[in-house]
Amino acid sequence: MAFGSNVLSSNASFDPYWWRAAPHEQKQPVAAPSRTDVAIVGSGITGLVAAIHLARGGRQVTVFEAKEPGHGASTRNAGYVGRTLKHGFGEIMEKEGLDKAKAVYGELMDAFVAVKDTVEQEDIQCHYKQQGRLLLATSTTMYDAMAREFALREKHLGESFATVDRAGQHDEISTDHYFGGVKIEDHAGLHPGLYHQGLLDAARDAGVVICAFTPVLGFRKEAEGFTVFVKGAKVQARDVIVATNGYGGREWPWLQRRIMPFHAYQTVSAPLGENRVKSLLPGGRTYIDWNFNVDWMREAPGDPTRIIFGGLTGEIDADLRVMAERLHLRLLRVFPDLADLQFDHMWTGKCAGTFDINPKIGCHDGIHYAGGYCFAGVPMGTLFGQKLAKRILGQSGGESVFDSEPPTKFFYRGNAWFVPHAIKWLSRGDR
Repeated sequence: MAFGSNVLSSNASFDPYWWRAAPHEQKQPVAAPSRTDVAIVGSGITGLVAAIHLARGGRQVTVFEAKEPGHGASTRNAGYVGRTLKHGFGEIMEKEGLDKAKAVYGELMDAFVAVKDTVEQEDIQCHYKQQGRLLLATSTTMYDAMAREFALREKHLGESFATVDRAGQHDEISTDHYFGGVKIEDHAGLHPGLYHQGLLDAARDAGVVICAFTPVLGFRKEAEGFTVFVKGAKVQARDVIVATNGYGGREWPWLQRRIMPFHAYQTVSAPLGENRVKSLLPGGRTYIDWNFNVDWMREAPGDPTRIIFGGLTGEIDADLRVMAERLHLRLLRVFPDLADLQFDHMWTGKCAGTFDINPKIGCHDGIHYAGGYCFAGVPMGTLFGQKLAKRILGQSGGESVFDSEPPTKFFYRGNAWFVPHAIKWLSRGDR
């Protein structure tokens, strides 16, 4: 297949597929109040979960969003709910000891459970399903490394798994591209647009004020609390949370120097027919390879006639048509028979990472923050939102193994021009 051919359908959209079922609001902005107990910057998963718990704890909460609610990664991600970081359990155990590894992966389990509990407690209809995940190896060496890693997790954490050899993978995914993998039965998937919409509804029901199209311009620390400068107003707040992840900026240069945004790309096919999708993905799971720079795929939640495919994380190309071509070429490596496939949606969104490739939660100069999720935003954002609320309410359970100041580099001022090169370097062991 040559560049320039049309892999986009005639009615293709560059908006996320998730916005079909959860259209973004374009309401008139709500006027910012002159005072609030807690000002939250960012209306994604972290900000809304924190807002819900704070409002139910008796605080007056105002959420400020530069665009429409959920404009960022919370409604642009793949909807994967797991408990894996870029730093494996074995790596942490070797470098920092068994206790640290158990603490990190124990908190990942807490994050995994937090999503399930939130969906159930708020009665969010978002196609949440513990359908299992198949992690796929792109070489025999990788397959052996995966087996060792998950054997350690089973031994020390009690998390069960099953290896799937190359011959057996056809029961899960119809391809010879991979060299087997690891199956985790209880990992989950959801529809991120509907999950976010459920959180937004719950926040409003709890009395949270959502000020959309109201960018925060900066903060000034006062004797008691903060002045929050927003477009057209000043707001007095006792506490402030910054929960913008890859969409933050000059409103707080300290955090901007410590969080690196980068793009990930995702597509949804035009309808292929339920039988064809089932023949490609017979296991019905979420699928992702074990490379550093991953490809992922799944059946579209709520529509078994489509597949979702993503990858090329960290690449920079403003032309989504070109990225659609490139993703199609990557998809054909997995499923060579999909040369006729077209995409109905092609979009991008900003992930965010830290220099030590760990999520972060903390408080600096009185301002609470969380972010740098390093590909674990749905579970970690949910858990960190809960923990931020507990910290402000003075409740137990707000502590975190990820509470350390995000490192920075002398040359970094918020322009993450080097991220594509860094990802290429970190991906040198892929395949």
